[in-house]
Amino acid sequence: MNAGSKQILMVVANPSVSRTLGWPVGFWASELIHPYHEFIQQGYDITIASPEGGKVEFDGFSDPRDESGYSKDDTLSLVYINKPEFMEKLENTPNVKDMKADEFDAIVVCGGQSPMFTFETAAGLQETFLSFYKAEKPSAALCHGTALLLYLKDDEGKPIITDIKMTGFANSE
Repeated sequence: MNAGSKQILMVVANPSVSRTLGWPVGFWASELIHPYHEFIQQGYDITIASPEGGKVEFDGFSDPRDESGYSKDDTLSLVYINKPEFMEKLENTPNVKDMKADEFDAIVVCGGQSPMFTFETAAGLQETFLSFYKAEKPSAALCHGTALLLYLKDDEGKPIITDIKMTGFANSE
């Protein structure tokens, strides 16, 4: 991190297997890459972390190279996938539980199918996100990353999403 620059913590899910469909799942490529690109263009420093640390992987359908062709038109993700220095960041992500809210200006939790199956037990991620939220720092969850919000409680043990309107996805999807 560079002293004096804006720091953003971006969190992606570790690989898992869908309990609904039985296939491998990860984070959604464009939900990391597109905001990452915009933040970099604005001069922010980005740390990419994950709930368990270590190697992270794209959901297959989100990879523009996937034979399904589902995301074949995602040219920005393809640009970053072909940048070795970017892909190296995904090989050994730090564990999000080791990240401190006072070292960052904001947190962004990316989606994909893996969050639906891994964020329920990701205590370190839950604690870290809550520390940003309680510090009134920008705290965002994208698409399936909103699954995290189901497990966050306030100091009284009440879900933080009580009385808040939001949109998200169910595991059945």
